[in-house]
Amino acid sequence: MIKSFNILYSQKSDLFDVKRRFPNYPSEKTLIQVFSGQIKKRQIERLLHDLKDVFQGVPIIGTTTAGEIFDGKVVEKTIVVNISFFEFTTIQTTLVAQYDDLWSVGKTLAHDLTGEHRSPQAPSFYGGVTVTPTNPQAIIVFGCSIKKDGLKIDASPMLTALYEEFPQTIIAGGQAGDNGNGIISYVFNADKIVDHGVVAASLSGKYLSVHNSYNLSWVPIGKKLTITKAAGPRVYSIDDRAPRELYQYYLGQEVVDGLPLTAADFPLVIEREGIPLAIHALGVNEDGSFDYIHSFHSGEQVQFGFCHSGLLTLGAKKTFNELRVHPAQAAFVYSCVSRKWILGQDINIEIAPISHLAPTAGFFAYGEYFTHPIGKCLLFSQTMTVLTLAELNYTKAPIITTDLKPFLSEEESKQLKTLRVLHRLVETSAKEIESMNNKLAEMAHQDCLTRLSNRRYFDQKFAEEFNRAQRSQEPLSVVMIDIDKFKLYNDTYGHVKGDSCLRGVASALKKSLQRPGDFVARYGGEEFICILPNTDFEGGMFLAEKMRQNISKLSIPHGTSTVSHHVTISLGVLSLDKITEHMTPTEMIVMCDQQLYSAKDQGRNRVCGHRIS
Repeated sequence: MIKSFNILYSQKSDLFDVKRRFPNYPSEKTLIQVFSGQIKKRQIERLLHDLKDVFQGVPIIGTTTAGEIFDGKVVEKTIVVNISFFEFTTIQTTLVAQYDDLWSVGKTLAHDLTGEHRSPQAPSFYGGVTVTPTNPQAIIVFGCSIKKDGLKIDASPMLTALYEEFPQTIIAGGQAGDNGNGIISYVFNADKIVDHGVVAASLSGKYLSVHNSYNLSWVPIGKKLTITKAAGPRVYSIDDRAPRELYQYYLGQEVVDGLPLTAADFPLVIEREGIPLAIHALGVNEDGSFDYIHSFHSGEQVQFGFCHSGLLTLGAKKTFNELRVHPAQAAFVYSCVSRKWILGQDINIEIAPISHLAPTAGFFAYGEYFTHPIGKCLLFSQTMTVLTLAELNYTKAPIITTDLKPFLSEEESKQLKTLRVLHRLVETSAKEIESMNNKLAEMAHQDCLTRLSNRRYFDQKFAEEFNRAQRSQEPLSVVMIDIDKFKLYNDTYGHVKGDSCLRGVASALKKSLQRPGDFVARYGGEEFICILPNTDFEGGMFLAEKMRQNISKLSIPHGTSTVSHHVTISLGVLSLDKITEHMTPTEMIVMCDQQLYSAKDQGRNRVCGHRIS
């Protein structure tokens, strides 16, 4: 069984009570976590001196913070010490004093935490039970968060590298804070304090039960916005506007005047691999671009995020219910400082319930580490994460069966209910507007008669495919199609029949396409055009002939045609093996049109093509 104690440290004597209760506990089965709201290095050195003197040989990992959690309550600029005594679990710690190559940091952590200096085959005998070392069940990681240029560190490569080595291990923790100053942060173990590195502890034991959960509570609201230019974590334009201009338009001058701090109130919410992430701006540049902790890519869609205590209450209850079904003897909260800044006293709504599960400690971080069920360890921001631990040997630890007690008065609960209803009203309205806009955009891109894409959308699509093929140096083919003697058809059968003929031909052309990337549009009148990405000359000619045959099979009568007794088409194909920098989309269309005219000059109802290698 784990015995976990939290101490609010100010002097050495604060440690004595826990030491008296456990005077001879094995150091290798004890872990000390330190959450220091005191940022000065000499204060941390004094603390470490006292800890090593009272708890000799006990592994220590620690971090500076932007707020501490002590027995389920939020405190600030204090030093919280958690001491956890394990019965069957072995602790291994390491510190890597570099943070420049984050991938190698993760690999170094994994190497250090495998316990290679121990014999993995050598079992230990403790408490009447034989325990064999295995891969760790949990790894707790604290990383420095601020680069020398003041920018925040994206620890994602380090987490990915570490998770690759321990895919069955729950990784938890967060990035060190400095009370919101954004100047320097520290992590440390018993022997070293660094401002550019990472410290970690692994917990290994076959009786150790580890569970985690997280609460975001930020929800997207308003229209979807598209990242139109980004380079890593720096975003230059959203919806073709500089971020500063966009924030001013949607959020107002008051928010812009307080940037970047006010950006935390309305983070960008993005969904990646089905997981919603909230990301707020960390820096504002002179050119109007913003810096974020996460990288973005052009084309990604985001929405402004919104949170209130009503959503927070629902999220807290969900997190509590997820964790209470598992045994818990120690609980650790690693939460984002933005939540504390924005939610103020409401933050206790989500912190306090965790202390009903087990003794609870933790800190407010500049980014949270979380192993997600999708099979990745992610860097979160603006999120509360929770790690619970228990040792299950002879009898299972009790599971919390009672429901979450209300932490709000009846009047407060009523206000939160109103907020949730208002949020639902705004979000539902936004979704309806988005749906209408999508339909309008679709209509703007569509030819109303044939339901194919129209000329305007074709021009846009073709430019994109042309540029893509030019970058990738893949072949590109274009097919131009013309209905033979269509003016005679209209004169003979009338425009109603003519419209019906166009719809039939359009449908047959679309059904002829074989791949999702192939694209056909109405080019104008009785002309159609088809884009075939990554298709060589032979492929383009094959598909064009298939189209010609499929139109013949429709057997639409055309008694006045000089080509055939039924409707036929002529087709021109142009294929480029590689697109040179001197070629333009317009030139390619002109050359393809020349092949269509060749097909007409040679008697129609045929395919003519040309290949440029």
